[in-house]
Amino acid sequence: MKYYKNIIVGGGAAGIFCACGLLNMNKTAAAPAAVQDVKAATFATGKAATIKSTTGKAATIKAATGKAAKNSAEDVPDRHIAGNHAPSNHTPNNHTPSNHAPGKSLTGTLILEKTSKLGTKLLMSGKGQCNITHGGPVRDFVVHYGDKGRSIRKLLQRHSNVKLCRFMESIGVPLTEREDGKIFPSSLDSRDVLSSLMKYITKGGVEIRKNISITGIKYDEEKNVFYLKILASAAETFEGTFEETLEETLACTNLIIATGGCSYPSTGSDGSMFKLLKRDLRLDIVTPKPALTPVYAENYRFGDLSGVSFKDISMSVSSESLNRTFCGDLLFTHKNLSGPLILNNSRYISPGARLTFNFLAPVSGPEAIARFKRDFPGNGKSPQGYMSDDLGLPRRFAQLIAAELNIGENKVSQLSGSQIKALAAALTAAPITVSGLAGFKEAMVTKGGISLEELDLSNMKSLKYPGLYFIGEIVDVDGDTGGYNLQFAFSSAWAAAADISRSAVDISNYADTDSSSSTDADNSISADADISNSAVSSDTGNTDAQSVP
Repeated sequence: MKYYKNIIVGGGAAGIFCACGLLNMNKTAAAPAAVQDVKAATFATGKAATIKSTTGKAATIKAATGKAAKNSAEDVPDRHIAGNHAPSNHTPNNHTPSNHAPGKSLTGTLILEKTSKLGTKLLMSGKGQCNITHGGPVRDFVVHYGDKGRSIRKLLQRHSNVKLCRFMESIGVPLTEREDGKIFPSSLDSRDVLSSLMKYITKGGVEIRKNISITGIKYDEEKNVFYLKILASAAETFEGTFEETLEETLACTNLIIATGGCSYPSTGSDGSMFKLLKRDLRLDIVTPKPALTPVYAENYRFGDLSGVSFKDISMSVSSESLNRTFCGDLLFTHKNLSGPLILNNSRYISPGARLTFNFLAPVSGPEAIARFKRDFPGNGKSPQGYMSDDLGLPRRFAQLIAAELNIGENKVSQLSGSQIKALAAALTAAPITVSGLAGFKEAMVTKGGISLEELDLSNMKSLKYPGLYFIGEIVDVDGDTGGYNLQFAFSSAWAAAADISRSAVDISNYADTDSSSSTDADNSISADADISNSAVSSDTGNTDAQSVP
């Protein structure tokens, strides 16, 4: 069995950010020479030695004796704290106690990815341009995460958009901010972002394994160790061979779950991890639902207007549990309603809800009637011409409205009072009944996941299991379009990395582990959990969100 300090499950944006955070916090610590001096003193005397980090803060390192020296894990550039625990970076005796079982040495950070590629959804973000975050003060971010915004406010402040931008530029990704506040790589190419992130973690020695399926998780409370039962596809080793799978068990001190939710299941985030976490660790899962997703309407009238869009209109949502009004940009597609106004607020929309659109917002219905009565007398324009030229509405939309009201052959000066009222209603109070939402194949993110009540939101650590962290989309947080979800992926990942890096490394948990105990771990995980291919579905195309919890 191979032991790791950190295992990150999921090679998406959050998982990669977390690996970067572990390396970054290790890299930006106290001067290496000073650290080596204190290590030498500690190991020579067997007593704790003390130095000050560059930050002036005290911290903790571990000697081979298991005694603590006072230096900060976050401030000490020790590969035994984060990153790859290469022998060249180890202190005397390779940090391996004499009673440590053969082949059980503690290594650094490992990323396990279910598919053959890392960062697939990152490449898709921003239509391939990678809208990595949003500009402006962090206090303005809160409203872009629905009712979860207040809960993660301090997290966003501590690991902010400014910190994300500084890190990206430090690894060679220059950024640019658009007028709307969205921040992109200057190249407008998501491949540049992923490439730089991958270079950073591979150069730092982070181990990566692809085509890995996790079939079981077990926590050893006595040793504070997580055991992962995995199936490694033969494709990991033998190119072009996919039939054979190899089963093995891995162990780690810190387990970081970054598998995403259920959106875009073809990328590997198929929701199977929710079932595994509920089954093996009995965690509370908020039922996953599609978010940032288009909405379908009953008797959809706008199919011929595909591509027509509106800026800054209002939409009222009325249902049994909600009555709210939102503003934003709307887009008609050939089969549904989309655009930021729909996508950002799809978290509040359910089948049967009534949507009422005001295409003239903030102008009200009575105000529109008053304007029409003022503008129409003696006006020789057609209704569609007036709507397009004077009201700034898309011409195709104006033509549709005029045809539906049967006023297209008239001049606006010829419209009756009832026709004027009907036109005002069509433009300021257009009703639509929701028939359904697009599924996870079209949803950009997932609403639901690991309940916030399961976590310490200052560091994303589980309240039930020491060393267990959840970051990114797997958590019950969904942001608006505009870079907010990638920002949460970064903020949550950086928080977990900071907490791990602050912790002292204690390998004494592993010192009494022999081959028989590892076999017991293998057996116990199989006995306690019904680990089989059928227990946790890997069928990416058939995720039933309602059945997850």
